[in-house]
This record gives sequence, C-alpha cells and structure tokens, in this order.
Amino acid sequence: MRSLVALSLAGLLAGCAAVATSVVLTSGPEILASTMRQYNFRSEFDEALPLIKARNWKGLTTLARARLAREPTRGEWWHLAGYGHLQAGELVAARECFARATQLLPEEVGGWNLYAATLTRSGDKRGAAFALERALQTDPTSTLAWIMTGDQFAADGREREALRAYDRALEIDRRDIFAWYALGLLAKRMNDGPATERAVAALRQLYPPFADELAGKPAKKP
Repeated sequence: MRSLVALSLAGLLAGCAAVATSVVLTSGPEILASTMRQYNFRSEFDEALPLIKARNWKGLTTLARARLAREPTRGEWWHLAGYGHLQAGELVAARECFARATQLLPEEVGGWNLYAATLTRSGDKRGAAFALERALQTDPTSTLAWIMTGDQFAADGREREALRAYDRALEIDRRDIFAWYALGLLAKRMNDGPATERAVAALRQLYPPFADELAGKPAKKP
C-alpha cells in the first residue's frame, strides 16, 4: 500500500500560487493533492502515479476511463478520473466523477473533499456545503475539510466562524501550512495584526514562500 501524496505533493509544492481570498482555489494542485493521502492505492494503481507527478491530466483521465470501461464500480478509478478532470479545469466531468466516487466509496473523506472543491469552483455553494458536512461526518479530523469550511464562512462574511474553523484545523495539525495560510489571509483581510504575525511566524518555519506572501514581500528570484 502506498499513498499518492508521498509521490506527488513534494513536486507539486514547487508551483505555489499567488495570494487570493481562498486557499483552496488559489493553491490548486498542492492542496488538492494533499487529499490523496486519504486513499491508499494497491499496486495496480501504480501506473497512475507517473501521470500525476508529471501533471499529465489528459493521460490520467484517459487511463482512468479505460479502467472504468472494464470495472465501472471501482470508486478509486472514478476518483482518479475526477482528479484529472478537476486539474484540467473540466468541471462538469469532474463533478460527475466525484459524485460517482462518493456514491461508491462514501466512507472515503478524500472523495468528499475533492467533490466539495469541485462544487465550489463550479459556484454550487449549497452542494459544496453538503459535501463538506459529509466529509466531516466521515472524518472529523480532516484538516482540509475544516479549511474549506472556513473558506465558505469567509466568503459569506462570517469571519469569526471562519477563524474558528481554521483554528480547528490547526488543533488537529499544527504543521498544516494551508491552515496557517488560510488563517493568515483572513486575519490580514480583517486587519488583525497579531493573528497575521502569528501565521507569518509559523509559516516562516514551515513554508517560507507562504510567509513572504502574507508579509507582502516579493518572491525571491532563483
């Protein structure tokens, strides 16, 4: 058994996105790839790993669809197809895939998280909220679900509830860079200097590029 995130997340972090209001929407492949830790794939899925590492989303969806033609009830392949479609910006196809994946594998929190991210990008706030509720029912320790829940609160102007959601993610994992980043973005928007500084200090130790973004420093040239 191996986790896809072990092979993909490190490489994906090199493409960190710029600051914006939603860490899920702006961090793109990095934060979405982090959900892949929820799935432990058997060796038969090894052929998908190089495609994910190379960000070959067309190749990934083609592979997954070919496997689904033979095994249409394999939720893992629906998940991988949806992941490829989502990364390629093919939201309608991604929604269909994650709907099927969560139907077949309702106890897999990673599927609910990615389904919620897809629905958010599609502008379906109610659907995304439902998917996040299911994610947290399935696994109350999912930091990504708490972060996305916080993002929804923040988008609705419910800043205090958003901060509580981000804090909950950090109670679960103090080293979650996306939780610190989301908290810092919102604190900066609220002109909460101490909270912003706390996030910057944490990120300075965990992932300096995010700290520089929050502190307003220009990115270092390679």
